[in-house]
Amino acid sequence: MRVPKQLAPVLLLLVGAAACGGLQETGQAAQERPAGVRGALDAAEACQRAINAASFMPNFADPRQARADARTRTAELDDLVEHTTDPVLRENLADVRDSVARVASGEVTLDSSGEWTAAQLDRYQQVTTRCSQLGHDGR
Repeated sequence: MRVPKQLAPVLLLLVGAAACGGLQETGQAAQERPAGVRGALDAAEACQRAINAASFMPNFADPRQARADARTRTAELDDLVEHTTDPVLRENLADVRDSVARVASGEVTLDSSGEWTAAQLDRYQQVTTRCSQLGHDGR
């Protein structure tokens, strides 16, 4: 899938908005459960953080800032991968982390950003799809 650079942020917002609806329902259902039952709330919190982290889209026109932002996001993704209990979501986040690490290392530049952005949108979609599934499964 080839996505023009100008449309990438808009697509990320649209996909994220769709996924957040399911997460809000999960979070509300979890809050209505007894205090001892925290699984769904934990999944909702993990998914909210995962969607935010996976939506990373650097400004490739400023390579130094793009690398710095990517290093920060990579560290955040490392933490999420470590603390996410769902194995599918953990794998999705690891894929996003590896992709963002390529930006942090300087491997992805303005010239190659179009391909990276299209692939990153696919990874983002995987995260949002899994979070949607977790929300509907009640986990």
